[in-house]
Amino acid sequence: MKPLLLLALLAVVLVATGCQTDKGSREFIPGKGWVPMRK
Repeated sequence: MKPLLLLALLAVVLVATGCQTDKGSREFIPGKGWVPMRK
């Protein structure tokens, strides 16, 4: 795998695990920041 692709994949995994909060998951939107996701 290309190092850049591996780094991008790692970043996605970290964001996916880090966005879980006690109030539910959040999603990062450029320009808005972290916003609660609706399920």
